[in-house]
Amino acid sequence: MSAVCAFTAASAQQPSAKAYSAANVQAGEQVFLDKCFQCHSVNKGEVRVGPSLFGVMKGPKAKTAAQIRVQLHDGKGKMPPFKDILTPEQIEHVIAYLHSL
Repeated sequence: MSAVCAFTAASAQQPSAKAYSAANVQAGEQVFLDKCFQCHSVNKGEVRVGPSLFGVMKGPKAKTAAQIRVQLHDGKGKMPPFKDILTPEQIEHVIAYLHSL
């Protein structure tokens, strides 16, 4: 298996909420408040400039961690790319936080 295939297979797996430490979730909440809260709510159904992110990683329309990484890196629609704003570690913390919602 090539390194690319191994990365893709590993990144496609969704860890359970318990797989994320409380420290990662807290760090992600802080990054969210600093960088995402201006445009996104975490309250169900509350739309700001962008959609609410409540439950974005749960349910039938759940986004995977890999999809969120791509969207944060490249942006989408009105959302600008964050590749030069967030570190890879901050992105992982945001994913842990979103997984907790």
